[in-house]
Amino acid sequence: MKKYFLITICLVSIVGVVWSAGQGTVSAKGSQAVKASKTKAPSQALTFNGKKFYLQYSVGNKQEWLNEYLPSGQNFDNYTEMVALRSYDSIKATPMQIAQAIASNYRRDYPGIKFLLAANEKTGDGVVSYIMVDKNILEHNLFRTTMKDNIPVSIQYVYRQYFPKGYQNEDLSSFGQKVKQRRNEWINALDQMSVPSMIRTIKQ
Repeated sequence: MKKYFLITICLVSIVGVVWSAGQGTVSAKGSQAVKASKTKAPSQALTFNGKKFYLQYSVGNKQEWLNEYLPSGQNFDNYTEMVALRSYDSIKATPMQIAQAIASNYRRDYPGIKFLLAANEKTGDGVVSYIMVDKNILEHNLFRTTMKDNIPVSIQYVYRQYFPKGYQNEDLSSFGQKVKQRRNEWINALDQMSVPSMIRTIKQ
């Protein structure tokens, strides 16, 4: 893993980040973003941590684009893992400013959430990590913020578990332990991952 060091969360306001970071971990289906195209995206796949993920959704406009990838056999109703790529086309910001804005927006919308916010000393890339709790879902989110063709981007990895009857405290504890054990592995995988090219067509 590249060397990261922890920093204090600095609340920053970057115009445009609210749409992308504020989408949370759900699919962007239903987003009111102006759609730049209605053509279907070509078949596209990427590899994260040795597993193939396939493009399932793409949406965007002149300001931002979002691509969402799921493993084979999973959909937006039952996925346990997702990789999402966001491109902040109209924003002039460093990767760490994007990471800080992601943390700031979620902290505002979900008070009490604890974050890991880190910076890569060599590359300037950022990392944001946190656990979300929503009724019957426990979910870990990990973002790497970086640059692609001089445009700030983020790669998000989502890992989630479902509890049909609702999770219990012991479930949350077990989930937290699993995340703690595997987080460095996931950060390593994001570090080693080439930043995919954004698919700038609509697929839904």
